[in-house]
Amino acid sequence: MANLVYKRVSTDQQSTARQNLVLDEAGIEDPVVFEEAPGASSRLHPLQRPKFGELLT
Repeated sequence: MANLVYKRVSTDQQSTARQNLVLDEAGIEDPVVFEEAPGASSRLHPLQRPKFGELLT
C-alpha cells in the first residue's frame, strides 16, 4: 500500500520543512507526495485545491 502524503502551507513565507521532518521521524518511506504551491491554497476550500483533488482521485 502506498503512503499518500498531502503537504501545504498558508503563505509564501512558510515552508514544508517541518512536515518533511515529521515524515522522516515517522519512518515513512517512499511517500507519494501531493504538495500545493505555497500561498495559493489558503483561500480555497480543500476540495478546490488542485493537489488535494489529485490525492482524492
